[in-house]
Amino acid sequence: MSERDLVKELKAEIVEITKDRDDALAKVKSKESRMKQVLIKLEHATSDVQTVGHKIGEQNKQIADLEARLDTKDKLLEEALQKIKDIHDDSTQEPDTNAEDTELD
Repeated sequence: MSERDLVKELKAEIVEITKDRDDALAKVKSKESRMKQVLIKLEHATSDVQTVGHKIGEQNKQIADLEARLDTKDKLLEEALQKIKDIHDDSTQEPDTNAEDTELD
């Protein structure tokens, strides 16, 4: 082979290697872009999970507050029913006539 043939072959090899390098760089850029997109989606999903967690916490507080109110109202209702029952029981009992007789004596 002549020197000129070797130079042509070397130039052709350089062109091919340059093309391979450019292709590899394009693939790397594409993969990096895809990784960034996935990372952004992951960050959004994590943010969504945290937001839902906070909302669940708030709802749990509201539920606890409502349960406490319900318990208080149940106790007040039971007390009121007991008072009504006591009043009703007192009014339906016959008066003790012996107590009046002993007072008169």
